[in-house]
Amino acid sequence: MPSPRRISWQGPVCGVASAVLYTLTNIALRNCVDVDAYLVSAVKAAPTVVLLGPLVGWLSIRPTPNSPAPNRSAPANPSRSTFRRLPQFVLASFLAQFFGNAAFQKALERIGLAASVPITLGVLIVGGAILGAVLLKEPVGRRKVIAMITLIVAIVVLCLPDRPVNDSLGANAGTIAAGEPALPEPALPEPIDLVVGSLWAAVSGLAYAFFGVTMRQTLQTGIPARNLMLISGVTGSVALWGFCFATLGPAAILSTSPSQWTLMVTAGCLNFSAFVAITMALRLLPVVAVNLINASQVAMAGVAGVILFDEPITTRLAVGIALTFVGLIILARRTRAPIVITD
Repeated sequence: MPSPRRISWQGPVCGVASAVLYTLTNIALRNCVDVDAYLVSAVKAAPTVVLLGPLVGWLSIRPTPNSPAPNRSAPANPSRSTFRRLPQFVLASFLAQFFGNAAFQKALERIGLAASVPITLGVLIVGGAILGAVLLKEPVGRRKVIAMITLIVAIVVLCLPDRPVNDSLGANAGTIAAGEPALPEPALPEPIDLVVGSLWAAVSGLAYAFFGVTMRQTLQTGIPARNLMLISGVTGSVALWGFCFATLGPAAILSTSPSQWTLMVTAGCLNFSAFVAITMALRLLPVVAVNLINASQVAMAGVAGVILFDEPITTRLAVGIALTFVGLIILARRTRAPIVITD
């Protein structure tokens, strides 16, 4: 059992680190929008296999003289239950890698970082709550319903067209009065890009939601989370790399620039590091606290999109991000709120 002093500082540090690392992952992915989305997702999945594979292999063969106490929540016959759950988890992993990661990359290309993250996270939360109630028989209380309604409103707002909040003379009044040329406004997404990008973000959130619920189901069989993440990484690597070689061809893949390879590998390593950090945080802090810290991703993504990529500040974006943040805070106040981990 961790000491209270260790929990007091290491838990919050790991939680904040996971949120920052996930944000850095998304920033790296935002820099890769010129690369095929499926190739980006394939490269992103590789570090999980390379880094986690040897660890899982070593832990599976090393002697364990002090075996942990059996998990009482696991079924009496883990092998039979595992055999039933694993095919479903492999399917969920395929969807998370193929339609979760790749769809999120397509959303980044269409609507940018600031809008993609809250839409994906909002759909993930709402979809996860609905699937949890249907598949896991998890209760849906009044607080969760309020949070879901808030997130749905946020998603609708984020999908609406708008104009920049500084679209009036406010931003350029000084330069115009001085006779200087007006400052260029950040380009707004075209309506079709906004619709298509929002749909891609929603598809990504749904795929992540199904993956999260299926992972919780499979964990009940007694399989460690690291093994499931390795299975997910292997599934994604095989499926995505096979798809890329079949559709793009080796020549197109090899034509990718070294800087783009570096960004894609960096995104994969950051994503794996974020998973490790959030896993450590869950061991030291209540799920509620970790969810609350993790909600800061929405604000960080908004700031990063505006500052680093000149994404336009719009009333729609500001209101949508604020509503998403409020919905996540309402959800995080639940004592049994499930943790949000994307693959």
